[in-house]
Amino acid sequence: MRTYSSMNSQDFEHIAATLRRSLKDIGLRFFGDEDVAEDIAQETLMRLWLLRDRIDPQSGIASMAERIAKNLCVSEWRKQKVRQGKALQVEPAAHEDIQHNVELKEEVERLRKAISLLRPSERRLFRMRHEAEMDIQQIAAATGIDARSISAILSATKRKLQEILNKKGGQR
Repeated sequence: MRTYSSMNSQDFEHIAATLRRSLKDIGLRFFGDEDVAEDIAQETLMRLWLLRDRIDPQSGIASMAERIAKNLCVSEWRKQKVRQGKALQVEPAAHEDIQHNVELKEEVERLRKAISLLRPSERRLFRMRHEAEMDIQQIAAATGIDARSISAILSATKRKLQEILNKKGGQR
């Protein structure tokens, strides 16, 4: 695998600002829904950030972002069809200790259910921060939301998750 010089935060912020509208337009043309289009744009920018070490700054980053956005649209469409037809099944993790596996699976399921109860915007910001390990400034660049607002939203989201897990146990 070929690696390139790492994209820094300023490079990413510039790229995010330049591509954001066109990525959202791709989602909007595909789904006709502003919220889903925003999700597609943000997910694409998050993936670009995760791929930053493998992206050649001299290559067509816009065409790569477009391809990612279109693939995300297709994936989201398929997910919507699956949700309409049947519930998703979670495969068990491969652990030697069966009891530990059962407990782990239950905890993961509780957390997954709790996260599913969040609003889409809360889920998206939570994923950017905790899965993609983006810092507040990077999330701000990807979403167009003020950094202080992101901090407040993430803090409220964390409290909301804790409440859901403590009170409802992540159950719907």
